Amino acid sequence: MKPAETSKKITVKTLDALKKKEHLPQDLVYLLGQIIALQDDARHGVCLDPACLSGASRQIEPGDSLFTPETLPLDREKCVALFDQILTMITDQAERVPAPMVGATAEIRRGLETGELDLSQAIHECLRGEGTILPAWATRTPEAPGALRFLILAALEPSLHALVEALTNQQPEQEINGGIRQTGRCPICGQLPYILELRGTEGFRFAVCSLCRHEYRIRRLACTVCDTSDPEQVKGFTVEEEPGFRVETCDTCHTYMKTIDFRALDREACPALNDLESLSLDFLAANQGFTRPTLSVWGI
Repeated sequence: MKPAETSKKITVKTLDALKKKEHLPQDLVYLLGQIIALQDDARHGVCLDPACLSGASRQIEPGDSLFTPETLPLDREKCVALFDQILTMITDQAERVPAPMVGATAEIRRGLETGELDLSQAIHECLRGEGTILPAWATRTPEAPGALRFLILAALEPSLHALVEALTNQQPEQEINGGIRQTGRCPICGQLPYILELRGTEGFRFAVCSLCRHEYRIRRLACTVCDTSDPEQVKGFTVEEEPGFRVETCDTCHTYMKTIDFRALDREACPALNDLESLSLDFLAANQGFTRPTLSVWGI
């Protein structure tokens, strides 16, 4: 992980770059900036169960993970508190954030107050990736169907960040990752990555988990979804308008994954925002018949 101050500077520069992207509404960029600031503040008060962390002190088998998404030892109280803070911020900044999100936030707030929305259960279902609560609220907030997922994932981030930091501090990277991963799935939570990054002069390939955001090294020439390494099946393309980005495609499972390669550019990666910055590549890949295997870390 990058030092906090370094990471913050990179985030600010990337947010400035996003403001110049015509395909991204400025009220969305403003909202993301406000949420990131709240997440940074919330990281200082995260409390994780030491017993759960010590229980994870083991070398995992190749392809295995330390936890499943629903068993991640997170600070649920901090998640709920940050969720409320984000709702309050959206309400207070209503004139500067997307109107559909303002309306969805008001409806979600009413659901919490009346007891129609069980936030703890919604968090559990969001982590598990299945359940009835999120689909029901997508119907209830049709102008912003992904609002509840977006808010939950935003509220989970400080706890996920603290967990990944604690695990990587207590165990050598090679023990957590089992060396260079031969599969694309995260060694901490078992989820697929949402974006890739090439680093160093050798072009080492790193995956960034779509849930916990853990960054782990994987083999260079293979599909991160189905693991095929057939060069006739795993291909890719770049476009001049998006320097520093590449789209990796797989003809076997018909999925794609974007890769950040800023090695020749005077900038550093901020994957969660670079993913949105390169949104035009998602449209190109979809038009060619490929499917994105995961949502962004924002749930969109």
